[in-house]
Amino acid sequence: MMNYFHYQYKHDHLQFSSHIYKISTYHYNWHPETEVLVLLQGRVEVSCNTERTYLEPLDVIIIAPQVGHATLASEPDTTALVMHMDPKFFTSFDPDFGTYRFILQSDESTRHNEFYTAVRQYMAQMMLEQLKADTPLRNMAMESYFLGLSQLVYNKILPVKAVIKGAKPAELQEATFENMIAYIDDNYQNKIELEDIAAIGGYNVSYASQFFKRQIGISFMEYLLRMRLREAAVLLANGEEQIVRIANQCGFPDSKAFNMAFKKHFQTTPSEYRKQAQLVGRKTKLHDWKEMISVTDTEVLSILQSFINTKQKRKVKSPDATVVHGDDPRIDMVREELKKLLDSLV
Repeated sequence: MMNYFHYQYKHDHLQFSSHIYKISTYHYNWHPETEVLVLLQGRVEVSCNTERTYLEPLDVIIIAPQVGHATLASEPDTTALVMHMDPKFFTSFDPDFGTYRFILQSDESTRHNEFYTAVRQYMAQMMLEQLKADTPLRNMAMESYFLGLSQLVYNKILPVKAVIKGAKPAELQEATFENMIAYIDDNYQNKIELEDIAAIGGYNVSYASQFFKRQIGISFMEYLLRMRLREAAVLLANGEEQIVRIANQCGFPDSKAFNMAFKKHFQTTPSEYRKQAQLVGRKTKLHDWKEMISVTDTEVLSILQSFINTKQKRKVKSPDATVVHGDDPRIDMVREELKKLLDSLV
């Protein structure tokens, strides 16, 4: 059983992870998993592909693999429930899934519709199942909820997805690509050329460029820029070092280039960002930036319970049938288990 709301699940072809944490200063991130984020409390500014948006409590945002995104809390104690869904699960059904780009987000008009209500319920059910002992029944319930959530998400993104022309899902030579990525991660503070990356893989420059973008969905230069910006955001939030020195440490040729890149991606200047970070009052670390929430947090437990206690019946259509949720006896079982847990904490 967990001490914090943080778990990883893996069984046969299913692999996913989820956690509940306090959002603080900017964290610029991208990864191969599909991300589902539910805002439990507070208010969040989100930047996706240089566009800025805001989340209110109960809002949901679903982000495609390899889409760069950053979050910034606008209020203290802003808390979110996040799940990362393994891309191999979706590509096992749809080989083209790796070429899809999408961002789904609820707002005031859609926050309580059937889809986003169902997403919150599945996410809460899965997290609460992890509080139980590891048994076959618990794991069967986990996988049932995951499959329900996956079907909902996939069905929703199909009409709105954009397809990267000429792109292919990640393919062969993963070890070679990992070496290319590792080299960038270790040397992004220095000058790196595409020729350096091509030499690691034994490719010509043209093929290396195409190979890199196929594997990760963005270009070599974009990946390098994201690494530099992520490090810069952490340095700005955690100290008072001069901006010109931060620009130099992170591999930018000068402060002007740094300022332009930072403002393009975060819609604010480095100095303005530093002021925002200080107002929030919580520091971040590059490799250990997430402040996980304890499973004894009664406020978070209450929020999760509210997601599965919704009285509104909702119909989720599948290709073969219509499934009605709301009277599922498993919800009553989870509710009883949560009540016992809360009673034991008093």
